[in-house]
Amino acid sequence: MNCHFGKRANLAAIIALGICLSMVASLGCSTASSLGLPVASGPYKLLAAAGKIRNTTGHADDVPNETSKSVQVAHRVEPGDVLIVEPSDFDSPIRFPSDQTVQADGTIDLGHYGRVQVAGLTLDEIKQRAEVRVAANFDVHERDVTQASYNGRDSNSAPVDTSLSVRLVSDESSLVYVLGEVNAPGSYPIVGRETVLDELIAAGGLTERANEHKIILTRPASPDMPRQIYPICYQQIVQLGDTSTNYQVKPGDRIYIPSMTMLEDIRQSVQFKERSCPHCRDFSP
Repeated sequence: MNCHFGKRANLAAIIALGICLSMVASLGCSTASSLGLPVASGPYKLLAAAGKIRNTTGHADDVPNETSKSVQVAHRVEPGDVLIVEPSDFDSPIRFPSDQTVQADGTIDLGHYGRVQVAGLTLDEIKQRAEVRVAANFDVHERDVTQASYNGRDSNSAPVDTSLSVRLVSDESSLVYVLGEVNAPGSYPIVGRETVLDELIAAGGLTERANEHKIILTRPASPDMPRQIYPICYQQIVQLGDTSTNYQVKPGDRIYIPSMTMLEDIRQSVQFKERSCPHCRDFSP
């Protein structure tokens, strides 16, 4: 009798499961995702190793965040960056080609003054190097021809001012990568002192399938160095104003938002309650 009842219960469970799967298949992936079924989960998985480091690292008090921002180190030019090099004096006879894109070999073209190696240098260092090149190649004939009309002075006046101004127009190397469950994943330039929240907003915000409990900030490091992976407590940042994980981003940072099923959301909500990870502060009254 018990055996017969057990077989009938198993059969009923199998039939019910089949009906559910048929309904999910007919409704499509988005509905399956809302039901929290693994078959419909998003493609962005968090590696077990990354998750372990995330939970072990916790909040990094020594990493600049929204309320303790640091000044970025002077940018060192790389190929792909775009510069404007021009005379400091608007009336100077010195002329260069327009915007200077740093070439793959690390040089810029200063016209008949020649090419200058600039990769790896700061803007001040490029200015000094370019001024030396211009001063050394400002030929005698050019001085004689232009000196008389320079600022309305005659040929016996002071030498032409060869000082230069160097500005960075486009920085192609100071990028942050926002990947996973955001509406506009991609690379975003650092133009000031942006934070993780700034970059998430720039990327269009989180999608409906984003796992807010497992967002990470990964900082690049050489293979022989420890991994730098920090948890981002998203809801604590946006709802409670907790800035401890709203880190200031640096060039090369990766912000990764994994996908989530409803089952994960329920499990994590029960586990962490209103926190995003084991290290989040509990602001419950």
